[in-house]
Amino acid sequence: MLISKTLKCKVLSPTQKKWELLNQEYTNFQIYVRSGKNFGIYSLTKANFDFVYKNKARKKKQPMPLHNQSTKFKITGSKLTPYWFRIPVKGKRGGIWLPIKPHENIDSSWEIREAKVFKRKKDFWIYITIRKEVELKTSYSSVLALDVGEKVIAAAVLSSVRKPIFLGREVRGIRRHHAWLRKRLQERELFKKLKEMRSKEKRRVELVLHEVSKYIVELAEKNDSIIVLGDLKGIRKQDKGKRFNRIINSFPFSKLSFFIEYKAHLKGIAVVKVREDYTSKTCNRCGEEGKRVRQGLFKCSHCKYQANADFNGAMNILKRSWEHIFQDGAVAFSPEPPMTEKTRAEAH
Repeated sequence: MLISKTLKCKVLSPTQKKWELLNQEYTNFQIYVRSGKNFGIYSLTKANFDFVYKNKARKKKQPMPLHNQSTKFKITGSKLTPYWFRIPVKGKRGGIWLPIKPHENIDSSWEIREAKVFKRKKDFWIYITIRKEVELKTSYSSVLALDVGEKVIAAAVLSSVRKPIFLGREVRGIRRHHAWLRKRLQERELFKKLKEMRSKEKRRVELVLHEVSKYIVELAEKNDSIIVLGDLKGIRKQDKGKRFNRIINSFPFSKLSFFIEYKAHLKGIAVVKVREDYTSKTCNRCGEEGKRVRQGLFKCSHCKYQANADFNGAMNILKRSWEHIFQDGAVAFSPEPPMTEKTRAEAH
């Protein structure tokens, strides 16, 4: 399986000469974006921009796109930073090598693809797309089922233990706190502060999502488990009232799912999605329809079973995953066929 990610890299203390060359290239590129006048841009950068943005508005500031044929990445023993990235600039043969600090460490097994240069105040940032092939395991000892919800961002159940693990409770509190703050800031018309608070809320929630997804993948790795998620596709299209719609649109279900899949695939762990419909209303013990008496409690009027609603949902997802189990108890998974050159080209 081919996986890719973006490295966010800060350019660290370039020499004055390198900073001037980079700044001149970036400034000339922005002039070209706004007016179409070329005062000196590396030819492949210009061609790459024209291709990527040919059908888009070219009046606003844009990141400078770099083609992977004109860049190079290397790992050295430098004390400043082990990571160096070469970018092309007009009039400088071979371009310039810049020391960079990525947001996470990488090794030489990754293939460098395209990159983009951003300028924030006086600092330059390079976002580099990297990718590599990973091989997913095809057999497992157990299943780790996950149910996502509003009160608890994820309820996990291992088929070998069947005890609930509740993760990400703090997301709900973060959302409520920032909703209260937004209301107060809007009342006082402090719109600049309002914008800052939105960014802060997003960062706080994403930090929790990263911690939750990391824990889930580590748990799956420790227990030799395949990960099974409820497929939430189409949930945002459901219309179940104003409150439900607000909850669904504000909760980052798809982002959590993406983080789990991405981190699991890096470890060679498969992630399977099963139908999510009616898992919150169906009794995992008898299969009959029950009720969520309140948000955190499920009761079945047929067999009198009652349990935490998120745990009940996770158990139903676990049951739906049994199609991946062989008679001897091993979990079977058939990965997608490897991508051919043709399918890779179509994907990009």
